[in-house]
Amino acid sequence: MELIDRYVHEVGRHLPAGLRADVEVELRSLLEDSLQERAREAGRPPDDALAADVVRSFGKPRDVAARYAPEPQYLIGPRLYPIYARVVKIMIPVLAGVTLVLMALGVFREPDRPASLAIVVKATGGFLASTLYNLGLLTFIFALVERGQRRQAEAAWDPSKLPPVVDRDRISYFGRIFALYVMAALAILFNFFPEWIGIIIFDDHDVRVIRLLEPAFARYLPFLNAWWVVAFVLNVFVLREGRWTRGTRWVEFGLSLAHAAILGAIILGPPVFAYDFLVKFVLHWFVVFALFEAAVQLFRLLRRRAVEPWRGVPA
Repeated sequence: MELIDRYVHEVGRHLPAGLRADVEVELRSLLEDSLQERAREAGRPPDDALAADVVRSFGKPRDVAARYAPEPQYLIGPRLYPIYARVVKIMIPVLAGVTLVLMALGVFREPDRPASLAIVVKATGGFLASTLYNLGLLTFIFALVERGQRRQAEAAWDPSKLPPVVDRDRISYFGRIFALYVMAALAILFNFFPEWIGIIIFDDHDVRVIRLLEPAFARYLPFLNAWWVVAFVLNVFVLREGRWTRGTRWVEFGLSLAHAAILGAIILGPPVFAYDFLVKFVLHWFVVFALFEAAVQLFRLLRRRAVEPWRGVPA
């Protein structure tokens, strides 16, 4: 009947394309069987009134589609949304503060000239563009993690593998997702917008950038990109698992050593920065931090040789 066709079509509109045809066939069969049964009980042939009663008993099309859908249709689910909102609440004030600092630098470069509307407009435009870019990147990262979490939720779980109350390998979702966001932002910046790496100044004439990277820096990009890719995949995997394992800890240790090696090669290599001595002096401290982090990771890995009883595998 036409009413059933319209109802089935409306339900199908709320379903994924790959699922729509099968659900429509099944739903139409159920509706027609219900209509025939309702007609026998009423002792009259099927008509629009009986069809309306049958359709009404099945419920609203969107609710019926939700029962057939394999999973909730959302970009960022309820588990990750509080973390997403917290990151956004931190990110926007930080961007606003950076914009104010850059605007002040533009004013102080010409102290004899008062701040003009042009500086404010340029700074506001820069803030809005930066906010939209970072929101888009952040949303993409959270959506990626959300998909991984759904696949994990579909897998069967073993109660005997529940971790203890005090578990040093339990991950911080906020920390891991923030690390993904920083790595993606740095990779995009260094590969596609290297001219924006430096000191950005808003003034009446234009948005000026005192560039930090020299063209020779491009020789190190393949190594940095490889490091970012491995670190990104590691963090996605750890988020999907929900905790650290001995294997992922070893990969983390290797990444710390690789980080120190790449920075060391940059420091010992030819000049690649606009203020080469000063920048490389700062990079020395990054190398010290990376080596210290690697030493702590190695100490923990060698120290934890006992078997984790809740997992049945070496710690």
